[in-house]
Amino acid sequence: MLANICEKSYAAEAQYTNFYGGGDIAWSSDGQHFYCLNGVSVNQVDVKTSQILQSFGVGSTPAENKKPANLEDIDVEEDAITCFALSHEHLVTAHRSGLLRLWLLTTCKLVKLWKAQHKGPVIKIEFSPCGRLVCTSGGADATLRLWDFDNNSCLCALKDFPGPCWLLRFHPNVLRREIYAAGSDNTIYCWNYQSKTLLHKMRGHLSQVTGLSFKSNEADCNELATVSRDKVLIVWKLKDQVESKQLKVLPLFDELEGVVYTNEGREIIVASGTGNLQQVDAESWKIKNLLTQSDFQISRLLHCSDLKQLALVTTEQNIIVYNGSSIEPIKHLVGYNDEILDMCFLGDNDRYLAVATNSKHFKLYDTENDMNCKLIVGHSDTVMALAASHNLLISVGKDCSIRLWKLEHEKACSLEGLTQQTNCHTSTIGCVAMTHNGATGFASVCQDGSMKVWNLTRDKQERNSYTFNLRYSALAHDKEVNCVAYAVNNKILATASQDKTAKLWMADSNSLLGVLRGHTRGVWSVRFSPVDQVVLTSSSDCTLRLWSISNFTCIKRFDQECTILRAEFLDHGKFIISAASDGLLKLWNIKTNTCLQSLDEHSDRVWALAVSGRSNRFFYTGGADSKLIRFGDVTQATRNEALDKRQETLEQEQTLHSLLHAQKQLHKAFVLALNLNKPKTTFDIIIHFVRERDEAGLRQLVDQLNVDQRVALLQHVKAWTTNSRNSHAGNVILKHLIGDALLDPKARFYNNSNMVEVLTPYVQRHFKRITEMNKELAFLEFIVKCM
Repeated sequence: MLANICEKSYAAEAQYTNFYGGGDIAWSSDGQHFYCLNGVSVNQVDVKTSQILQSFGVGSTPAENKKPANLEDIDVEEDAITCFALSHEHLVTAHRSGLLRLWLLTTCKLVKLWKAQHKGPVIKIEFSPCGRLVCTSGGADATLRLWDFDNNSCLCALKDFPGPCWLLRFHPNVLRREIYAAGSDNTIYCWNYQSKTLLHKMRGHLSQVTGLSFKSNEADCNELATVSRDKVLIVWKLKDQVESKQLKVLPLFDELEGVVYTNEGREIIVASGTGNLQQVDAESWKIKNLLTQSDFQISRLLHCSDLKQLALVTTEQNIIVYNGSSIEPIKHLVGYNDEILDMCFLGDNDRYLAVATNSKHFKLYDTENDMNCKLIVGHSDTVMALAASHNLLISVGKDCSIRLWKLEHEKACSLEGLTQQTNCHTSTIGCVAMTHNGATGFASVCQDGSMKVWNLTRDKQERNSYTFNLRYSALAHDKEVNCVAYAVNNKILATASQDKTAKLWMADSNSLLGVLRGHTRGVWSVRFSPVDQVVLTSSSDCTLRLWSISNFTCIKRFDQECTILRAEFLDHGKFIISAASDGLLKLWNIKTNTCLQSLDEHSDRVWALAVSGRSNRFFYTGGADSKLIRFGDVTQATRNEALDKRQETLEQEQTLHSLLHAQKQLHKAFVLALNLNKPKTTFDIIIHFVRERDEAGLRQLVDQLNVDQRVALLQHVKAWTTNSRNSHAGNVILKHLIGDALLDPKARFYNNSNMVEVLTPYVQRHFKRITEMNKELAFLEFIVKCM
């Protein structure tokens, strides 16, 4: 009975999607959330889980606030956000249309909207320390405007500088009513926004100023540090005169992107665009290198004083959180994945997931530690494919090189590079496969149609030393080879190609066993069954095929609507999961040739599919929509839910039968019959009231129904009205339903799927029949009276 209820079912357990598209980013004061700009929305991201908690944008606006009456001409649906600012209670976003929107952080609701009054879009926005004032910088008018949003007023407009302003800061102390802005002449200007007077001009930088930090939050703080892309750090001492004094000028020989004061103002941390992190002692001015690497470029430096942590934002939209004292990485968040090309499991119990995206770096996720990520650096061009066997991983890509990695047990979520070979193929390596049950070799295939099989050996004396050498190479196909796979016993290799065929090879020798012909378009993937002597292929001809290894014939075929890019066996070869170019995943039962489930979580091509071989309880998918989704086995939960629903239905049917038998509480019986979708029972109850001529009871019967129950009753009326014998009861109920809708406009939305329009022809036909019958009765009465 359970198998009939639910054979197999999967559901999305977690989804990791793009949350940062470049631009502004802010860190909450408690260090628990990042606020990241992503096109038309600002996403609140949990630092621990990397999940989007809520989004601030036009799409999340309540219906009553979505389009104000006085701004009808603004296309809010495509109103991109140019910048935003964060306070303890609010978030303000500046849009390309020139609008400013104020959001409440706790409820994610829009509380205020006004026009920025700048020429062109706002390019920078900042909250005052008290969180009650907002300063905006226009992109074309070289003007700063200060807004008091509580009183709906613009306090001042500051114009004494050459714009535009890309750096904007308030003095961190509320008592110091000062605002600092970096102009296009690389000079930093300071105003008192209460008196609207220019207090300071700080000249010294020769290029765009990228960072500004104050030594402390005290009211008497007159020291600040600035950095620029002119590779210079300048510490300023504010004096009474307009021209401020340069306390110290330090050349750091790198384009600088951010600066913060730490350790109560005794140290200055500076980040360079090349990825270096340097510490400057604020008393002795000694420079210390904290982080030296050239793996990625840094665009922003963030600091959380409560947790004493630093965050580096890279140009590839990755966010790396470091411990402020030891500079050890704590968390790595991936803001933008681009296309996910391949993925595989490795480690004990498939703990780690290696993911290749459209980048020369691939990512290693710790699935048991809130998907903490580590960027693995080594390739010089895009990584195309990954393959793993327990703790070993092989990566290949467009640089035609093969790299061997090993999981480091001493460090969490880390890979150690063991060996590599360059120029292994003459063009892009598209796929790689490792042997099962211990890595003794691997096979790689190339876009030029060649296949190479490699021996992998381990040094007996040095256990961490591995080498691989070529066993043989073969021209496997006439066109590009898309996939290669090993059989479970490692004796047979299978390749799939764009030449519409898949081929089986002896793994130990360069000998062809057979060719699998039958697909009418290119074959994308090939897999061996873990339990049977069959091979699974997926193709651009929208089919999955199972082939017999013994005679190379097609024994089963499964049809889908579009190109099937990947397919894997599930649950020890009983089921197949397929991924298509439309983003649809389908679960197939091999025994019955039926599709058990369709999973519509992706919106674009699904390139990668990784099934946990250890547990067979979950799998991950990734594709061109940049989504990384974990699907879990929910078969038991679905069965339990179906059994509970069946039990509840049986109880309701028993209650309904008892009520009808006793001819009592017909109103309750009528509601139960609607919930159980029994048109015959509801018709019998209606006829009972019609025969009793109980118009008040019939009216009460309809009035007790909610909107969903009225929609269900309308469906029942449709079933009755199609038969002329039941038309009277249907028209009586229709009269009440339509009458209520005419009296109350809010009740009209229960007219689901144009049900009234569907019923109209039947009602007209019955009305015509009754009219003709009345004519015949009148004529008959006339004849009787004349006799």
